[in-house]
Amino acid sequence: MTNNARRAALSRPLLAAAVTLICLLLGMALSVSIGSWSISLGQIADIIGHVVGGGAIDPTDPIGTIVWYGRIPRALCGALVGFSLGCAGAVMQGVFKNPMASPGIIGTSSGAALGAVTALYFGLAATSLYLVPVLAITMAFFSLMVVLAVSTSGGLTSRYTLLLAGIAFNAIFTAFTSVVIVLSTEQYDMARKIVSWLMGDLTNRSWEQVIIIAVIALIGFVGSLLYARDLNILMISEEQARNFGVRVNWSRNILLVFSALLTGGAVAVAGGIGFVGLIAPHMMRSLVGSDNRLLLPASGLLGGALVVYADCLVRLVGSGGLRIGVLTALLGGPFFLFLIIRDRKKYVYF
Repeated sequence: MTNNARRAALSRPLLAAAVTLICLLLGMALSVSIGSWSISLGQIADIIGHVVGGGAIDPTDPIGTIVWYGRIPRALCGALVGFSLGCAGAVMQGVFKNPMASPGIIGTSSGAALGAVTALYFGLAATSLYLVPVLAITMAFFSLMVVLAVSTSGGLTSRYTLLLAGIAFNAIFTAFTSVVIVLSTEQYDMARKIVSWLMGDLTNRSWEQVIIIAVIALIGFVGSLLYARDLNILMISEEQARNFGVRVNWSRNILLVFSALLTGGAVAVAGGIGFVGLIAPHMMRSLVGSDNRLLLPASGLLGGALVVYADCLVRLVGSGGLRIGVLTALLGGPFFLFLIIRDRKKYVYF
């Protein structure tokens, strides 16, 4: 391939990623500016410049307090949560070689939700802000380990058995979560908080939660990116991956671990936001190609944009009743059906 051809092959993916990044940044700016107090971009820039320059926010300044302690953490949490879900979805779709795979497909989302809901039910969130993420991520890993144990025989793991085991445990963890919700109905405020959180919510997010999801997203993304080459080869065939010296089981399992970490962190901070991990990788694959070294960051950027814009729409038209997870489900459900109908001729009928 000539240098000109190589540059032409890279220009479209890089352009798509750059446009997606710009859309994400514009969405974050919109997220910070809208609300009951309309704040201009100039005021936002002044506040950020003041703090970056070493200044402190005056507690008596309502605009500064709203922007710095309320809206900026919310926008950052939305972007990082979406980034985590988008990356996790790209990893899942690569591991399963299925463009309709998503982070919830092997039970990690439902396991993380059960851990977080349990922490909320027992009031652990009031004890420490870090207990909800810890329990959510712990349960995400636990669900992954259980699914891997069930689907592994003789040191070999079948991705088809893994998929079926994930569906089964997804139902089990969802049932346990429902039990916790039923038990919480005796406490109206607790039940309302849990149900609202399960539908996906970014209200009242703090800088501490920004740090939590930022650390988790960084570890999960960098770890997945280090195994992007292995994932590329695994997507071709496991036999060819072995010929290239790839430790198939190790690479597949460690990629699933990183996807569980990303999913658990996202669920812990924002609750149940579905279909982002399905939509973002699928859309970006058509723009940047199937090379996971490009697809992973691009999917993360689009996932972040989807969550941020969904949050903006919820705040503009939701009147307090609509939640992000409900909106993404309304968008993602028809998109999933479109994929099924489009690819149904590829399925085997009997």
